[in-house]
Amino acid sequence: MIIPPELDCKVYRLLHADLAHMTDDQLVDHYNRYGKSEGRASNGLANRQDFASIISPDISALEIGPFASPLLQGENVSYCDVFDREELRRRARDYGLNPDAVPTIHYKLGGMYLDEIPREFDAVLSSHCIEHQPDLIGHLQQVERRLKRGGRYFILIPDKRYCFDRYNAPSTIADVIQAHEEKRSIHTLKSLITYHALRVHNDPARHWKESGAERPPVEPKKVREAIDEWRTAKGQYLDTHAWYFTPESFREIVDLLGHLGFTSLSTERIYGTRFCTPEFWAILKRD
Repeated sequence: MIIPPELDCKVYRLLHADLAHMTDDQLVDHYNRYGKSEGRASNGLANRQDFASIISPDISALEIGPFASPLLQGENVSYCDVFDREELRRRARDYGLNPDAVPTIHYKLGGMYLDEIPREFDAVLSSHCIEHQPDLIGHLQQVERRLKRGGRYFILIPDKRYCFDRYNAPSTIADVIQAHEEKRSIHTLKSLITYHALRVHNDPARHWKESGAERPPVEPKKVREAIDEWRTAKGQYLDTHAWYFTPESFREIVDLLGHLGFTSLSTERIYGTRFCTPEFWAILKRD
């Protein structure tokens, strides 16, 4: 498995004509000062499929929640979801997606989630899944238990600055540990209010161009809708985002969790958010 560096100076120089005259040291300085915040491509990964393709087809892999657009293919790939294939096909039709693109779901997850899967894998991949976990630490620990030693967790994560979470404060280590100590299995009222009342448009290109725009005022009606939905659910799971990350804040949280003994996963790569896109990519390795 060949894992590209976060910054490949040769590629960075070739991709950006204005940097062609710089030495490697100057490129490193430029990328850290300007390139990351400008969303410049800095390695050979062109898109999210390239990121998923880092996982060699000859190793065992588990994709969490593929829905109708799995990123992994091949005989060594297994899929898991809280719904079976027929339910996912129905949902795909409801969303105007191709139901035939839904893969075979090898493991339908119940209350124990990933712990119900009776085997280990060389790699686990999830796309826009980790931010939905009520207990982030619990999720990472479950992924650890599905990974062989030296295995890797490949994650595609929305950057809160360039999606509908733009005006939400980044999650902190305190938030993450609090959720774990409470053993959360459902989302809080705070998360529902944040989702209903503070969300904005989901056009990443606009977010990149509107970097200085102010948050629109909160509408009381939307706050009331969130409260009503939470009360009506009476403790049942309601899906929403629980966590809000940037590449830098995600790296800091995972590294802190490792130092504190909450996880044996460590950050191997964090590939920064590309210009006019809404996500960054992370590789965590089981030490």
